[in-house]
Amino acid sequence: MDNNLETPKQVYNKFLEVIANENESPELLEYEDTIVDCMIEQIEHMENNISRLKNKLDTFCIEQHRTEIDRLQYTVNVYLRTRIKKIEQNCTAMIKILKSDQQRAQKLMSAGEMKYLDSYFMNVENYLSESVMGKLNIPINDASHTFSLLELPQDDKEIFNNTYVFVKALKKTDVMINGEDGEQETITLEPNSIHFLPYSSIRHFVLNTGSQNNVVLM
Repeated sequence: MDNNLETPKQVYNKFLEVIANENESPELLEYEDTIVDCMIEQIEHMENNISRLKNKLDTFCIEQHRTEIDRLQYTVNVYLRTRIKKIEQNCTAMIKILKSDQQRAQKLMSAGEMKYLDSYFMNVENYLSESVMGKLNIPINDASHTFSLLELPQDDKEIFNNTYVFVKALKKTDVMINGEDGEQETITLEPNSIHFLPYSSIRHFVLNTGSQNNVVLM
């Protein structure tokens, strides 16, 4: 997370960017544990303040604080639901990462998400073994290898090239795109301008969460 984020408002605005990128990205982005923890801590802090000062605050003030808490909780839930939906839709690819590359899986998903993925995978596995696959007379003895029989793309480059997203430039940014003749060309995105570009051309900006974002998906 950006080290310049010092106030709750800055953290919240940054979180909205994180949610937008997660929602519009065709892939599961790395789990933003630091910013999510900040949001949850802020919610807990506000709830504790209400409990501690309940007798000193009027009803209207308390309702204002509760409305703000509901708003923050909603944004966190939106982020988590978006990621869960992606995990379910890409279950086979995610389970392969979980089984073959623990280090990448830990960066990509939270501990809770990995536990959910494993549970979801087993439920799908059990359903298939009791319905379609169970009637094909094919033994299913090892859940960790069931979906490994499926042919999954080894390179996502083609998928990302064919996926277009709306992008808003937060600062002046040079982007490389493939021209019609196959040659790469550079286009400059002016601040606050909106563009419709291949996801592959701006993917490294979306994945680079360690610095201030150049772009945000819309």
